[in-house]
Amino acid sequence: MESKPKILVVDDDPNILTMVRALLAKTGYNVRTATNTIGAGYLLSDFRPDLVVLDIMLPGSLSGDQACDTLRRLRPGVKIVFYSGIDEAKLQDLAEEHRADAVVAKGTRPSALIEIIDRLMGRAPA
Repeated sequence: MESKPKILVVDDDPNILTMVRALLAKTGYNVRTATNTIGAGYLLSDFRPDLVVLDIMLPGSLSGDQACDTLRRLRPGVKIVFYSGIDEAKLQDLAEEHRADAVVAKGTRPSALIEIIDRLMGRAPA
C-alpha cells in the first residue's frame, strides 16, 4: 500500500489552517499543522513532511522566510511553498532569496494551492 504524501502547513491563522488542512486531506494528503515555527520544528523531525506550506508573517523568533532556511538545513529535499498575504512581488523576491519551490498568495483560489502542491509532489492533474 502506497503511503500518502506528508504535508506540513504552518500558519498563525486557525481558519487558514482548518481550510487548507481540509482541502489537502480531501485531495489525499496526510496533513499536520503548526501555528508557529517552533511547532513546525518539532513536526519536522517527528512527522518528516515531504512538503511544507509556509506562511511568511509568523509570530515568534523566526518568520516564515527565515524558517525556510532552517527547514532546508534540517530536512534537505523538502519542498517549500510560501503561502502568504504579503505583496506578491515581495513574496516572489523572498521565495527566490530563500529558495522556496513555489509561492501562492492568500486570496488566490484554493485549487491553485492544490495544483501547485500536486505538481511539486509529482501527481498528475485530475
